[in-house]
Amino acid sequence: MPYRLLRQPSGAMAVHDSRTGETMHPGLGPWQEAQQLYVAGSQLALRLKEPAPAQANPPLTVFDVGLGAAANALAALACREALLAGPAAARRVRPLHLVSFEQELEPLRFAIAQAAQLGYPRGREALLQALLDQGRAEAAGVTWELRLGDLVHLIAEEPCRADVIFFDPFSPKANPELWSLPVLESLHGCRRPGSDTVLVTYSSAFSTRAALLLAGFYVGEGPRLGGRLTTVAATRCSLLAAPLDPGWLRRWRREREPWPLLSSPAARAALRERLLDHPQWSQVEEPPAPPAPRPGAPRRRVGKDTAGLHTAGPHTGGRRRSGRRGDARWGDDTRSRGGDPLNGPPRRDTRREPAPGHGRPPQKRRP
Repeated sequence: MPYRLLRQPSGAMAVHDSRTGETMHPGLGPWQEAQQLYVAGSQLALRLKEPAPAQANPPLTVFDVGLGAAANALAALACREALLAGPAAARRVRPLHLVSFEQELEPLRFAIAQAAQLGYPRGREALLQALLDQGRAEAAGVTWELRLGDLVHLIAEEPCRADVIFFDPFSPKANPELWSLPVLESLHGCRRPGSDTVLVTYSSAFSTRAALLLAGFYVGEGPRLGGRLTTVAATRCSLLAAPLDPGWLRRWRREREPWPLLSSPAARAALRERLLDHPQWSQVEEPPAPPAPRPGAPRRRVGKDTAGLHTAGPHTGGRRRSGRRGDARWGDDTRSRGGDPLNGPPRRDTRREPAPGHGRPPQKRRP
């Protein structure tokens, strides 16, 4: 079997796949990452408590893309149970409909066999075994269905509509097809009409965020997992706590425009125009520049965060904010000073020529 348990820096055990060389939920471990990123990042508790859009009280549907060892799906189940165990006034909870997509079931079988060491599957073995045997499992107020096969084909034929999407396949390096624009466009097409759909993923790569924007989502920063950045996407910009601002476009440009994976070079000019015309840039303003320091005041130290973005100090997580004013679309003064709208105006050459009479005198040649 190509799977084994690895202890993570947090002390938790996680499943490692020796074929891809990747660990499922590295760092914090599967249960902590599932709760902090997928449950909290999607605001699942609030979505379960909000009134249903119709009197029939339909369930809240969660697409679990990349079932793996089932940590994300079980965390969603535990979230609903915690709400039911709360005060009586807060017990009006919507039913939960889980739809898990997976291509192979060996990680789930391994998780059942190692439930004692992993911890989070303990006590859920019968539910997981029913999902394995029948492709469907039920509990009080919960319906869990399994979609087994290639996601590219499954998502195109999926009849359910999603309120929340946990997007947790193997990394773009190990499984680039699932991070491609056609797959993300298909997921966007599975949003519930007339409702709000939120997608959460661990990847913060420029190519991932560009693909989500091109697929039709609004995109923002997700919860930080230790030092790692994550991504939250939604069907409305107002759902994002920290949406990307126009400064992200300039950083995307400086990174040489990382395109969605497997995109055709011939289509990139059209993709670039679509990305630049995304309505998010007209709805999100870039933060104003900090006030200029007083003459003689000590300069603030500038550091870098884990994403390579400039910050205001060594212990802060804020982004460097451009002080330019001008075109609201790009956040740069491109109308009066010229230059690329993404990169901003051309930089002024600050190198100084030595003044006459300064510098090292010419050496005399010896006779």
